[in-house]
Amino acid sequence: MIKKVFKNPKQYNIEMDPKDITFMKSGFNNLVEENEVIENTGSVVMVFMQNAMQSADIYVRHAKRKEITPEDIKRGLMLEVFFMKNRPNMLEKCEEMKQTIKDIIRDEQENGETYYLDEEEDEEGNEEFSESKCQCAMCNCFNTIYSRWENFTPQLPMEHILVKAINEI
Repeated sequence: MIKKVFKNPKQYNIEMDPKDITFMKSGFNNLVEENEVIENTGSVVMVFMQNAMQSADIYVRHAKRKEITPEDIKRGLMLEVFFMKNRPNMLEKCEEMKQTIKDIIRDEQENGETYYLDEEEDEEGNEEFSESKCQCAMCNCFNTIYSRWENFTPQLPMEHILVKAINEI
């Protein structure tokens, strides 16, 4: 490899055994690390979504509606981007979710069963989105989320990913 990059590696005082690839090792067990990254990312995303849906549920109840609409979910996701960093129990919730995911995977492997959500057959909700007239802090945040969102500049890599995904909804 070095010979392809440098026409004459000896001119740079580089001597390399072509069979020695230790320079390519990171020092970490990549398989274990990769699984842990997947588990951690999955748990963060699941907790993020759970919190967003709980906020959307509160908003819908305050709006005196019965169904959560796609717009409620989008606004909940947008709001959670701002709330996520400040939640005092986020780490604990992520660890709990990580364990739940591991338990589900273990159960599926042991029992040969796959978990599915019980879904009604293509029953689309008929209720349309309407803003809540409630003046509580949560409803105010939901009602004004677009102006806050337009002025938001993501700082963290996860925020960039979330903003891009939410903007595509």
